[in-house]
Formats: sequence, structure tokens, C-alpha cells
Amino acid sequence: MSRAFLIILLASALSFSIHADEEVTGPYVALGQNYFIFDSDKDIENDHDFYFGIGYQTSNRWGFEVNYTEINTQTDLGPDLDVEFWSVSGIYRYQPRGQASMFWNVGVGEYESRLNTVDSAAFRIGLGYDFANSDSYSWVVGTDVLMNTEDSEIDLVPYVGLQYFFGTPKKKAAAASPTPPPAPQVKDSDGDGVADQLDRCPNTAAGVQVDSNGCELDSDNDGVVNSKDKCLNTPAGAKVDQDGCRVILQEDVSIKLNVQFANNSDVVSDDYRNEIAKVANFMRQYPDTNVVIEGHTDSRGAANYNQQLSQKRADAVRIYLINNFSIDASRVTSEGKGEATPIASNDTAEGRATNRRVQAEIKTTVSKPQ
Repeated sequence: MSRAFLIILLASALSFSIHADEEVTGPYVALGQNYFIFDSDKDIENDHDFYFGIGYQTSNRWGFEVNYTEINTQTDLGPDLDVEFWSVSGIYRYQPRGQASMFWNVGVGEYESRLNTVDSAAFRIGLGYDFANSDSYSWVVGTDVLMNTEDSEIDLVPYVGLQYFFGTPKKKAAAASPTPPPAPQVKDSDGDGVADQLDRCPNTAAGVQVDSNGCELDSDNDGVVNSKDKCLNTPAGAKVDQDGCRVILQEDVSIKLNVQFANNSDVVSDDYRNEIAKVANFMRQYPDTNVVIEGHTDSRGAANYNQQLSQKRADAVRIYLINNFSIDASRVTSEGKGEATPIASNDTAEGRATNRRVQAEIKTTVSKPQ
């Protein structure tokens, strides 16, 4: 097998074994000046001459080049000598073509001359730098080492040259973002804008306003949804009918309060909060009512003293009701009855205990809701 065939085979292997991240590809030509420093054993004088190259950039960083030069020199004995050297090299760049970069090359070549002493194959390896003057033109400098395959003689070849690239350098395109999966279809059977899996009222009538749970709005929180509520601004806590309108109290109501006081005291203990709350809750249900807090005593003691004590106790319950349950003060009055209205006999302990009482007299003030 001839050496020329081996050179072509190696060059083909170099050009097709590179990885495929191709972004910048295309042919280029090179022209420059080199200087051959021959091994001293060859008895050939060092000399310089032009070189010519044809290359191809196969990817961003890899390429190959065929290079030819002819050196007109002479041997140490005097005769002129024309030495031709041609080679095929693979080239690796550290930056894509079009950018300044270091590069190295490795390949094979062959010396030819009329003297058999220099006819031989050689390995070629070198390092250089590409100044990348523009996308097409670039100056290169470097040094190659040529090692004779037969006798291991080594020649050095520094060079400087100009390359013209016929391709179009460009930046590597960014990897395309993966296409997101399609959004899952949200099922909303009743068309109220709330997905079925979140809808607590799955059969809402079309066109009604709903809350975040998919249930129809009840703006005044009276328990009747807006579409059925004929009285949309019912006061908070008011008792309503099926149409969302207030239920009107038709008769006076008396609520007995089991509130006890220490001897000769008018201080209301928080122990009776729940007892007084009965009056507050009733008045919220019927916001058109007023209440009179009545205080009563038994018959022991002076009547005048009992009157004053019953008034103080009634006043104390009134203030407690207003301050602790936010009942409007205009709706609450107090009245001390003293011992004047017993409901049991004052002759027994049981009867006297029954007569010591506070009660709330709730009266209606309107005949129809506003």
C-alpha cells in the first residue's frame, strides 16, 4: 500500500471523526511564509519560502487542511536543492472560527526531492494562533514539528500566513426550549367559573353570581341567596323569612334574667354573660325592638332604699348589655321597680328569692320592616 494512499486515508478519518455540533462550516484557502529549520543530520541549509493551503472547516472547532510548500535551498556541500513538502492535517480550535483562538494540528506529510536522502514521510504536529481579523480574513502564526518516519530526524517550521474563509461564521443557536405539555382541560359542569373539583355547589343556576366555592352569593349573610332574597340589605343577625325579609315581632316579650348581686352591690359579674346574651341575641334577631331592663327587690328593708338599689342594678345590666354586645344605647332603657311588683309572697324565703329579679321587657316599635 502506497504512502500517498495512507495519507489520504488518515485525512479522511480525521475529517469524519469529529463530533457533530456544526455551526460554522465551509472551505478556506491559506497563503503564507514559512521557514524550514532542517535537522543538522540532513546537511541541508535552512531556508524560507511561501506555502499554500486548502482547508475545510467541518464544525465550530474541527477542520482539516492540505498544505504544500517548495523550498529552494542547497546542501552543505554546495549543490542547489529543491525540496517539496506536502501534508494533510486535522486542526482543532479552542474557539469557533470567526473568534480569536489558539489551535493545534496533527497530520502526516511527505518530502520529495531529486536527492534520495530527503525523500521520506513525516508526522506533522504544531501549535498556532488565529487573530480573527474579521469573519472572512484572519492572520495566523504558529510552529510545526516535522518528524521523519524513517530516521526520526526532526525539522522545525515556524510560519505566518493569511487565511480567507468562504463560509459564514455565526453564533451557535440556543437550544430550543422544550414545548410545555398542554394545560389540562378544566371541567366546569355548571359554567359558574369554578372547576368541578372545587365546586361545593355543582348545580348553580346559570347567570347567578357565585363565591370562590361555586355557591351563590348571599350578600347580607341572612341565609337566603341573592336570587331569592327580596330584602338584600337585612341588618346582621336579624331573623328573616324565606324571602330574606325581617320577621316582625307582633307582641311584647318578657325575658327573665337570672342575674344575682352581692349584698348591697350593683356590680354585674361576668359569670352572667351568657344570661344577658339571651337578650342581646333576641334584639339582633328583631332589630325593630327596644328593651326595658327592670330591677326588682323583695320587701325587706326600707322601700326607698330598695327603690334605689333596684335602679342601680337595672342600670348596671343595661350598661353591660350595651358595652359587651354592641347594642345601640338608644334601644335600651332601665327602670328600678323596688319592691312594688312582687310575683311571689315575701313571707317565705323562696318567695323573696323569686321577687329579687332582673327582667327584660322587649317591646315592638314598628309594624313593618324598612
